[in-house]
Amino acid sequence: MSGVRRDPLTGRRILIAPSRASRPHDVHDAMPRVDCPFCEGCEEATPPETDAVRPGGEPPDSPGWTVRVVPNKFPVIDPADGVHEVAVNTPRHVTDLVELRTDEMASALAMWARRLAVIAEDRRDLYPFCFLNQGAAAGASLQHTHAQIVGLPFAPPRLVAREKAFADGANPVVVDMVDVDHPRFVTAADGLVAWVPEVPPLTGTVRIAARERAPSWDAGSEFGAIAGILLEVLARIDHAFDAPAINLWLNQARPGSDGGYHWHLDVISRLGTLAGLELGTGVIAVAMSPEAAAERLRL
Repeated sequence: MSGVRRDPLTGRRILIAPSRASRPHDVHDAMPRVDCPFCEGCEEATPPETDAVRPGGEPPDSPGWTVRVVPNKFPVIDPADGVHEVAVNTPRHVTDLVELRTDEMASALAMWARRLAVIAEDRRDLYPFCFLNQGAAAGASLQHTHAQIVGLPFAPPRLVAREKAFADGANPVVVDMVDVDHPRFVTAADGLVAWVPEVPPLTGTVRIAARERAPSWDAGSEFGAIAGILLEVLARIDHAFDAPAINLWLNQARPGSDGGYHWHLDVISRLGTLAGLELGTGVIAVAMSPEAAAERLRL
């Protein structure tokens, strides 16, 4: 019964994924390292890997990796229609992304980019998207830090709207770069800047981008630099909000469709809950002004 369906009233497409209900959950009851399927030494608990960083050249599906990618055992989309992968960010039993070392984060980001590029080359013309859920309130089912990379067989409406905004020349609206004395500025380093957008998608959003326009995050920016500012932003979020849950997603141009796009990474600390207004109308009520959020993040 899995597959893609289209709502005749709105035109919106949804994914029917009943296997998601069978996912194991260890967020409330901490899973011991020995039972964690994402820890080094537990490779047999996952599907065969599709990619990995193995400095020592060990064989696939064995210990010795630093980043490992496997098909999601409980995909949102049938493998016949698209792709759903899990990128395990570290072999260490780490629950929060902020706990990674800079070199670990840079290696993980490089792998995310590599898998997105593979999906972009898929003959089915899939739409690649990368996101991370941390904590139960953000949708995570397993604690061990991991990202997810999907290849959708249709263009997601919000991402299409972003592409159109850039193609129409609305770059300052979507990526409103700020300077150090701006009330929504958070931090900056190595040609990258982090700030709270004037119109955030959710309460507690921090946006990261390169000051110089680039369609994708692997064009013009080093992953070590992105890792550094991302870890600083995560540490600031932890200090300012003590957020138990975080969502993160990457916005970038599809390969071959630059269209004036400026990549940006959205990091959202889940400070509130989506309720009837948000879910029923799609209208988001932001509970903290962007200026107030930025001030707290700068402390």
